[in-house]
Amino acid sequence: MNSTTCDLLIKHANVVTMDVNRALYHDGAIAVAGNQIAAVGASGDVCSQWRATRVIDAGGAIVHPGFIDAHNHIVHSSCRGVFADIHATGNAAVNFASWKADVSDEDERAAVVIASLEMLRSGFTMFVEPGSVFSTDVTAEALRSVGVRALLSPLYLWDRPEPFEAIPALASESLMDRAPIDTERCLSVLDGELHRNTDQDEPVRGYIFVYGEGTASPELLCAAHELSRAHGTPLHLHAGYVPMGASIYANMTGTSQVEHLAELGVLDGNTVLVHANVMNPTEEQLLEECGCQIVWCPSGFFSVGMGSDAEFRMAQRQQRGLSISLGSDGAFDATPADNMRAARHISQSYADPLGSAALLEMQTIGAAKAAGLHDQLGSLEVGKRADLVMRNLHAAEAHPNINPVHLLAFVLGTGSVDTVLINGDIVFEQGRSTRVDEASAAWVASASVMARAKRLGLRD
Repeated sequence: MNSTTCDLLIKHANVVTMDVNRALYHDGAIAVAGNQIAAVGASGDVCSQWRATRVIDAGGAIVHPGFIDAHNHIVHSSCRGVFADIHATGNAAVNFASWKADVSDEDERAAVVIASLEMLRSGFTMFVEPGSVFSTDVTAEALRSVGVRALLSPLYLWDRPEPFEAIPALASESLMDRAPIDTERCLSVLDGELHRNTDQDEPVRGYIFVYGEGTASPELLCAAHELSRAHGTPLHLHAGYVPMGASIYANMTGTSQVEHLAELGVLDGNTVLVHANVMNPTEEQLLEECGCQIVWCPSGFFSVGMGSDAEFRMAQRQQRGLSISLGSDGAFDATPADNMRAARHISQSYADPLGSAALLEMQTIGAAKAAGLHDQLGSLEVGKRADLVMRNLHAAEAHPNINPVHLLAFVLGTGSVDTVLINGDIVFEQGRSTRVDEASAAWVASASVMARAKRLGLRD
């Protein structure tokens, strides 16, 4: 039989495809040609049909689609350990919002690089950044240096201040000076990141994230919705974060947030609501009728102490067919690798457990849909981009490996990754970045955080 040439062939892998049939190949192979997947199947079949410039023998290691973090304030992990509890800093002279506002371009670059390396180590190849970086150009440059994909939005799109009463730590004078609560400003920059989408091979792309939770006027919401539709990008916004926020929204508008969005005509299949922890029965019905998507941030659910203040509905929503994905929110006390495990523990505590297969869908194909890129990413299928991860077969938690879906959702964490391909390029190999000096990046990030803490009087 004649063989076809490809650039890379990974053979003898435990392949988790996440395709429409959820196919698993316990002795599988993947052929990569350029930036696309050329073949997926049993090793015997693929290896007999393809001849590669380079061959990797996975030796039984798990290979899966790169995870996608559907909501990650990428620079916020830089304050790990700076505050014991960011939500308790609301009335402090220097709160979490003050920390965000103090960042320089150099600080932002350092934070993005080290957080992106952590994502690779956790099996993530892409994240959606919700408009919280001050220099998107610096961020894009840092991402390209590491090789990670991302969606970027203009900075903090908000023009109403009342909802910050719900979580005071999210507002400060210094932050509002750098990102004014102003309709004119927001409208003028609304399309500021969409220029990144002209090159289909560009790994850093643009979209629109309106802060939401009542911080956006009807004018801003409608303009954002119209522009997103015109450019074929998703519109994301926070909704249903905490009970007090829902009460403030109702007092401002006379109705709930989802009902208000539906009345404005901005709720549809390309609208992505982030958090959705607090929803009334009418809102639940609208979610289903309008076909909008949800990004759930389980670590964030824990961090704001939802507990008995919220009725857990994620499992029911998933069973009803709503498109749900997972995000880290701010990775203050966890890493992106903890998302699925945290979701599992929360669902178990409400006696409505989410299984490993459902959670893996949320972190792959569900998240790709939230990014508006499900035709390119989220599963290992012929014609899709070659964004894939090979786990370390020698990691202690990699065994027994009879159920790779269970291992990926609940067991394998940060540090269990051997190799990562993004857009067909090997950006991580043998547990190390192929592009940046990780030791130097870690030193720069730590020095940046210490300098910022001193500037703000948080450290001597």
